[in-house]
Amino acid sequence: MGFGEAVATCFRRYATFRGRAGRREFWWFQLFASLAWIATVVLASVLWLAAFEGAARPTEDPAINPDSVAWGPLTAALGVLLLYTLVITVPVLAVTSRRLHDVGMSTWWLVLTVLGLSIVLFAIALVEGQRGANRFGPDPRIVRSVPAPA
Repeated sequence: MGFGEAVATCFRRYATFRGRAGRREFWWFQLFASLAWIATVVLASVLWLAAFEGAARPTEDPAINPDSVAWGPLTAALGVLLLYTLVITVPVLAVTSRRLHDVGMSTWWLVLTVLGLSIVLFAIALVEGQRGANRFGPDPRIVRSVPAPA
């Protein structure tokens, strides 16, 4: 599975927390999410700085004079961050859940994210998945051949 196929698969299975995901699918989508995050932060930063352009003079403190802030770019910056969160968060959680299933672990391990221990999930994601079917489904490495139409 390549980069494009992994991204397409993760968006096609947007909120599917059942089944299994191999390492390639997981890591390619993590790369996509990271690159999208970098682009989002750059765009939001440019918009944020544009919102405060001209407010650098000491006499125009935005807390004292709110009219010194361009609210359009500021709102757009927050909108860009919100859009990234809405579009990427659910697929990342879903593919992480499926990756946990591939190594035979429950989705409940995602609670580590809330506790600030996401690094543990990334370490688990490095482990090779269980060979053959497990209680979460068939092995994602086995490519099923589709018979050609007659």
